Amino acid sequence: MQLPKGLVLTISVVSLLELMGSFSDIAFAQSRQPSRSYCEEYARNYARRNSQGQTLGGAVRGAAGGAIIGGIAGDAGIGAGIGAALGGIRGGARESSDYNHLFNIAFEDCMQGRTG
Repeated sequence: MQLPKGLVLTISVVSLLELMGSFSDIAFAQSRQPSRSYCEEYARNYARRNSQGQTLGGAVRGAAGGAIIGGIAGDAGIGAGIGAALGGIRGGARESSDYNHLFNIAFEDCMQGRTG
């Protein structure tokens, strides 16, 4: 069965218009892709908001643990001081590790256009 020439031309024009629409959608999507500097700022803010507080929490837990151990050993004050220092160091290291992890995730999401 052969289609009438007018119908074939109509189908061809519609197909061409659909193809052109696909290209314009791709161009529009690419023009909306965030810049690297925007995504770095977005990721810094996200990581900063979501990784804060671990240094202080580590110091508090370290001081409590140090006071308990120091109390058993005979000097809770020195034990609490040492525990707070070590807890603060550990909490700071953990916060830094979490910050880097959160930054990388947020940056990748932003560059892929997966933010809010």
